[in-house]
Amino acid sequence: MYHVAGTGFIILLLYLISYLFYRLGLYPVSFHRKLWNSALAVTFLISAVAGLFMALLISYKWNVPNVKAILRWHVEFGIGLAATGLLHFIWHLPYFRKTFTGENNDNTYVPDIMGTNMGRSGFGINLFITGFVSTSFQLLMIREMMNISGGYELISGIFLGTWLILSAAGSALGGKSTLYDIRKINLVFALSPLLSLFLMFMLGRLFLESGETPSVLESIIYTLLVLIPFCISSGFIFVKLISIARQTSSYNPGKSFSIETTGGILAGIWVSLLISEKLGTYKMLLIIILLSLTYVLLTYYLRRELIKIALKIIVLITITLIIILEPDAFFRQIMLPGINVIKSIDTPYGNITTGDYMGEQSVYYNQRLLKYSNDVIEREEDIHYAMLQCESPESVVIISGIFDTHLPEILKYSVNKVIYIERDPALARMVISDSLKGKVTVSNSDAFSYIRKSHDKADVVIMLVPPPSTLMLNRYYTTDFFSRVHGMLNEGGVFMCSPGSYETYFNDESLKLYSSVFNSMKEVFRNVLPIAGKKLYFVASDNELKTSFCELISKLGISNLYVSSDYLSDDLTDRKSKEIYNLLDPEIKLNTAGFPLAYSYLQVYHLSKYKNEKAVVIVLLILLFAIPLLAIDRKNITMYFSASSLAGFEIIALLTLQITAGNMYQMTGLIIAGLMAGLAAGSGYSNKFISGISLKYKGAFLLVFYLVIAIIYNYVLQTESMVIAIVIILFLSFIPAFVTGNIFRELTFSNEGQKIASRVYSADLSGSAMGFIAVSTLLVPVFGIIPTIYFLAIFVFIGFLVGTIMNKY
Repeated sequence: MYHVAGTGFIILLLYLISYLFYRLGLYPVSFHRKLWNSALAVTFLISAVAGLFMALLISYKWNVPNVKAILRWHVEFGIGLAATGLLHFIWHLPYFRKTFTGENNDNTYVPDIMGTNMGRSGFGINLFITGFVSTSFQLLMIREMMNISGGYELISGIFLGTWLILSAAGSALGGKSTLYDIRKINLVFALSPLLSLFLMFMLGRLFLESGETPSVLESIIYTLLVLIPFCISSGFIFVKLISIARQTSSYNPGKSFSIETTGGILAGIWVSLLISEKLGTYKMLLIIILLSLTYVLLTYYLRRELIKIALKIIVLITITLIIILEPDAFFRQIMLPGINVIKSIDTPYGNITTGDYMGEQSVYYNQRLLKYSNDVIEREEDIHYAMLQCESPESVVIISGIFDTHLPEILKYSVNKVIYIERDPALARMVISDSLKGKVTVSNSDAFSYIRKSHDKADVVIMLVPPPSTLMLNRYYTTDFFSRVHGMLNEGGVFMCSPGSYETYFNDESLKLYSSVFNSMKEVFRNVLPIAGKKLYFVASDNELKTSFCELISKLGISNLYVSSDYLSDDLTDRKSKEIYNLLDPEIKLNTAGFPLAYSYLQVYHLSKYKNEKAVVIVLLILLFAIPLLAIDRKNITMYFSASSLAGFEIIALLTLQITAGNMYQMTGLIIAGLMAGLAAGSGYSNKFISGISLKYKGAFLLVFYLVIAIIYNYVLQTESMVIAIVIILFLSFIPAFVTGNIFRELTFSNEGQKIASRVYSADLSGSAMGFIAVSTLLVPVFGIIPTIYFLAIFVFIGFLVGTIMNKY
């Protein structure tokens, strides 16, 4: 299927956005022309090269590899070429008219230049609101984009990196633009979130199926297109506010950065505290956009007091209606057109959507099917493959999964105690009958922390968390976690998990993933048995394990629909189990918390499903995140690599929080707020002693700091107290953030106005983007946490070597 209308429409919409930004004065006509001339050249080049390969294939019968992919690229970029060429022709119609009529009028648009009479407090409020709106929109949008794109670290890294790169592009445009109309700039910023939301819905409907996880390439393109309007305007307004505030209110760029960051800090805390089942993602997005637009209208456009009061009343009524009318279900229906959405609620941990499809109800968690009416196969396999291994299970622990479907299967055995651990209270919510209240315990805590602290013993532990697609999920498939589970089991107890789906044929990437998890379990348990079902299950115990499930079911007299002799054959199950066992590689290294190999292998496995896109993905990532380095002044290389190291350290801090405190949700906002507080303090705090320290010595301090962290990191991991662990992580995050913020202050402490501030801010954002991508998707998975911290020190060294010592700064 080729997206003829979709591709053409997207190019038209992007052109209109670009044209709108040009007409508003965000950049001159020359930049608009260069941008679309480049688009025309790229689409022509790719379409021409793909067409040449197709001609060679047809005319000379060449054996061209990946011919279907080449044909697809030829057609898709041909559509793009046609759409861009048509726009190009329409745009240059006046040129042809002048050629034949002899006219030579110069209608080049010159943007209005308007000053402002705002005082210091007015600019401070404007900067604060800019930071608050930007961070709020970022936090809420990343939730939605993670839902759509699959939610693993590569995608989150792409989102954050793309956000920062586009914001850097906006700040670079702001440094060159002659637009100073603060009213117009704020209005564009307030309306730009609506454009991004519109693109998100429209692109999702045009190119994605309900519940589909897009490929990495599709995720990159999707994220890039969705974020263009808001991020460009966000970077642009910040640089303009810095420049105007400096000229009219004597704010230095460091102080402006500090105020804007303070707004971001409060936004992070606000979103973390308020996101709930009553106040979901889209409610908060609509409220933020409405309040931002209201601020702009009240501050810059409306003068009559009566009109202002009327607007405030209308906004108050509108916000009340937004809260009452539940708009989240409406927007979720747009994203899931294949079902009739009944209800949609957001929790701090994800989105739960209940839908109806032809009379059957289903539950979607983060837009992935979680529960449906006839899930007999999955629910019986999830329980019985483990329970049948234990002669008389009395105590059972089940981690995650849908409890109301799994509990009846557990109660087919003579159990006395069932503990269900699910972090998301909305998923764990279930009405327990009076007869079961003594048997069943529901714990809304992190499983890692619960098992580490609990003194309870169990005969069977069944883990139903998803495969290790994120660094957070990876910790449940490590030797660290398996050891704690082993300590929780009674003698001869059984543990079962599923690291992925069962495939008739396994490729090399999937075998490396499953081998790493299998070997990690084998390191802890005496026996580990792979079982092929709808998913691939690994059952572990110190006792002997069996595959004769039909025989065992018959002996116990349990009535099952699927896990029984009616559907299964013990001989076939045993043969499949041995085949999988023989395929697994015992030489693959163990998966640990500090060296998340399984997570790395799963990312590679995802990419292996789209072999034809690998080269394109690599090229796009280089273009997006590496090439901006070439455009940065040598003096600002210091800012680039300092920001890269800090962004990477943020990933390390959040990962350490998961490992030590076992809490990735409630405390994540606190850690990020602590880091942003360090940036705000470092960029806004003026002190003669700190200002007197040269950049070289600040770089040396950061270098030593990261080296010391790498040396003491294992001691930090051994912290048993959650409170102490959080305090340590907060303290260690604040220090490099403070120094990095102070570097920004020093580099922008110049009389060159918006030009120098724009360049430093662009370097800061570009460096942060590179740090997020490099650490989360490459360095930690490939080298582990401690070597990655050494890499952060190397980044700092390169930045200060090139930016200060070699630059003679």
